[in-house]
Amino acid sequence: MRTSQIEIFLAIVRHGTVAAAARELGRSRTTVSTALAALEDELGVELFERSGNQLHLTPIGGAIVTDCRRLEQVAAQIRSRCVHHLSGAESVLRIARDDSLPEPVWRAILRRLKARFPVTSVSVYLAPPRELAPLVERQAVDVAYGLIPELLSEGYQWFRELADVGMVTVAAPGHPLSSLPRVEQDDLVNHTEITLAYLDNDLLVAESPETANFLAFTQYELIRDAVIDGAGWADLPLPLVADALRDGTLQAIRHRSAHWWKTFSALESEQAQGGAVVTWLANELEEYLRQY
Repeated sequence: MRTSQIEIFLAIVRHGTVAAAARELGRSRTTVSTALAALEDELGVELFERSGNQLHLTPIGGAIVTDCRRLEQVAAQIRSRCVHHLSGAESVLRIARDDSLPEPVWRAILRRLKARFPVTSVSVYLAPPRELAPLVERQAVDVAYGLIPELLSEGYQWFRELADVGMVTVAAPGHPLSSLPRVEQDDLVNHTEITLAYLDNDLLVAESPETANFLAFTQYELIRDAVIDGAGWADLPLPLVADALRDGTLQAIRHRSAHWWKTFSALESEQAQGGAVVTWLANELEEYLRQY
């Protein structure tokens, strides 16, 4: 039994005549009739009752329609996977990333990824920037994206800097720091800093707080929301807070180092390096980050 015979059988089911099925498939009526006859011979049953040019399903023909549709879908999936493999696209991709970019941006990129590579299965793990490189090193994931500290990326052959991302020191409009005409380092120290937390040898630690008075979270979004609530000040990536700065929910404080840069990078495992999906994803992120 050939998949082409199943395709022809289902086309006749849809149209009720050999001629209409032939037109849909772009084949001759002789080819379609011969294929149907061969299928019936192989199965040992008549699938259609003939009434002039019209063909009507026999009871056994009707009974196998659902199975044939399922078989056609499976065959199409097999062909798609083989084409996918020949294109160099990964079958499975495990991604780790931080949340320095807004979630809607990631959702849109992943939607386009699945449209472009429909057979690639993707898993995504959210982690603080300092945990990304160890995840790739342990081969827990294939690729990591985010504000990976340069020190952690040293020695990786497949490290790609995608863009410099602006960092902004922000506070809520009602926070005392927002009302100061000039913010000094002592002013920062005297107020609660909200910073990143990460696991270091299974111990949860804060990332380089400038003061002993801090709150630490594992995600930039949690930090942003705490700052909006007035809990303290923080250094946050511009893509994540651009909307809040525009609508006045957050305010950049007047400190000499309130604007600076970090590098958004891709860190690929040896197995993932140069893959079609990984390359496409890095290009998409690079294109988005050009505006920042």
